[in-house]
Amino acid sequence: MRTVTVGAIGGIVALALVRSARRVEAGQQARSLTGPRRWRLPAAARTWLIRALDDAALTFEPEAACELWIAGSIGVAIPAAALAPGLGVAAALGALVAGPVALRVARGRTRRRLVVALPGALEHVAAGLRGGATVDEAVDALGEGDGPLAPDLRRVRARASLGPGLADALRSWSAERNLSSVRAACGALSVAASVGGPAAGAIDGLAGSLRDRLGAVAEARALSSQARVSAIVVGGAPLAYLGFSAVADPASLSLLVETGAGRACLVLGLVFEVLGIVIMRRIVRSEDDQ
Repeated sequence: MRTVTVGAIGGIVALALVRSARRVEAGQQARSLTGPRRWRLPAAARTWLIRALDDAALTFEPEAACELWIAGSIGVAIPAAALAPGLGVAAALGALVAGPVALRVARGRTRRRLVVALPGALEHVAAGLRGGATVDEAVDALGEGDGPLAPDLRRVRARASLGPGLADALRSWSAERNLSSVRAACGALSVAASVGGPAAGAIDGLAGSLRDRLGAVAEARALSSQARVSAIVVGGAPLAYLGFSAVADPASLSLLVETGAGRACLVLGLVFEVLGIVIMRRIVRSEDDQ
């Protein structure tokens, strides 16, 4: 009987809401569907975070990235606090530090994807030139795709359509990316667009040179893979041991998390751990100025 009563009341309320919604003006109804406005970071912090997320090839909005970062830190701190109250604070601090560190480690992913996609894009342009297309048309076709170069090339075409021309737009793109591969590609495309002539062979040759350079970089990374794995093991072993100790014998962490000296040692250890990871990554990583 109670279920029937609740269902009847719910149906009446739903019908009343539907009737009232029909009387709402279209503009007010559209504004109600959008929901409350999302909070926003300060302008300077938001600009920096947008650039960092773009450099790391992450498509999050800055505010959404901050929410995910804080939620992840809370999600790590709660089970750690269940094991040992003092460990929850340390886990929360570690998770908060891990967010910027992960963003720092992932930097350059957009540039690497762009550099890898550049030889294929140049070969596409050369094929278009052999088929009778112009450089502008070939760049337009690449910008209409969904590859790593598409957003940049759409900006290039938008700038060129404002009047400066394709050569000036390519020059601005090379200044933005500041990569030797992009500078070489922009120079070749600018010459082909401005001077004309049979430029397909030269562009194909540049694409082959860039591909060979990528092969050399990949070989160097393969040769340094052992050092990279060693860095991961050395950096992760202390954290893994701390987590194992917290699960296997929580009482063994009492000195570390319940005394002032222990907390200081824990915080210093986490700081040095992060510094060690950053330094080892800097040693084994290859620079991406390609």
